[in-house]
Amino acid sequence: MAFQLKAKEPVRDGILRNVRAQIEKAIIHIGALNSAKAKPHSAGANRKPQTAEGAENEAVHEVRKCFKRVRAALRLVREDLGDDFYHEENWSIRDAARPLNLIRDADVLIQTADNLSQQFPCAVEPGAFAKIHEALVRNRETVICRVLNAQKAAAVAHDAASRALARLPDWQIAREGWAALEAGLRRVYRTGHRALALAAETSSMENLHEVRKQAKYLWHQLQLVEGVWTGTGKELIDQTHKLSTLLGEDHDLAVLRQTLAADPLSFGGHRVLKAVFAVIDGRREELEKEAFALGFEIYDDPSKIFITRIRAALSFGEKPGGGPNEEGQPDEGPAEGTEPGPAIEGRHRQGQTPPARKRRS
Repeated sequence: MAFQLKAKEPVRDGILRNVRAQIEKAIIHIGALNSAKAKPHSAGANRKPQTAEGAENEAVHEVRKCFKRVRAALRLVREDLGDDFYHEENWSIRDAARPLNLIRDADVLIQTADNLSQQFPCAVEPGAFAKIHEALVRNRETVICRVLNAQKAAAVAHDAASRALARLPDWQIAREGWAALEAGLRRVYRTGHRALALAAETSSMENLHEVRKQAKYLWHQLQLVEGVWTGTGKELIDQTHKLSTLLGEDHDLAVLRQTLAADPLSFGGHRVLKAVFAVIDGRREELEKEAFALGFEIYDDPSKIFITRIRAALSFGEKPGGGPNEEGQPDEGPAEGTEPGPAIEGRHRQGQTPPARKRRS
């Protein structure tokens, strides 16, 4: 079932229908984790989807996707829900997912290293990536056993999802149509807009990851409203998805580099890792260049213009115009110096290369 609103259903019904579907889907996948036995596997074995370990990783991935969609929906209707209710629900889902994130991260480290070995087979000495792979597989086994067995993360996630499902009737969304969605969409776009400007100045791992998170929230929110689009929003939806994917790969490479640097002897030693780090750094430069170019295109407009454009494309039957902002007041546009729109907009439209950025330490 698509994660989107239907053109002729009340907004509250559509939001609750989609959120319920995501929570119920998450509970099903959590059930698979609850019944799984986290057993050690051969350190030299390649990950295969049909293995028990592969099934666990896939279930974790699906649970995390469902939770992220729920959190994106929360952000979309935050204005009506109220800050207290929003924070309680958001933090509950976030905290339930955190232990499962460790499993996903451990699996992604392996996939990232394996992708490098396929993309750059001659960049490092023979056997280097194989040694890294084996060490990362052992790490994944340890993480799975600790998270699923010792921490009982699946049971914790199941309880949190069940409570969230029971509280769905408490979601108070009084407004209809565009009025229910505008403030949430504006907030996420504006936060991403500012995050991109900050990352353009200092491309630290944290700043880039923040851009990725906000792009992913925007992507999920645009997926939700796609069903009430009068034309097609597929290009913008695809762009936000691609941006989050590019920065996701960049983040995975950064985490891999940190992991290898933290214990170099376990991954082949300093001499071998020096060549691996050169490959990682080069690939990250490519990804960030592409991500910034795409990001400047997505976040080309200040939030007021972006929201007006989106509103005009939706089929709520309302005339475009100045709607209420997050404080319930008419939006007169960003105050001078509060939103970095013109700086980003100018670079994109003039086709200029972004200025030199302060690199990560």
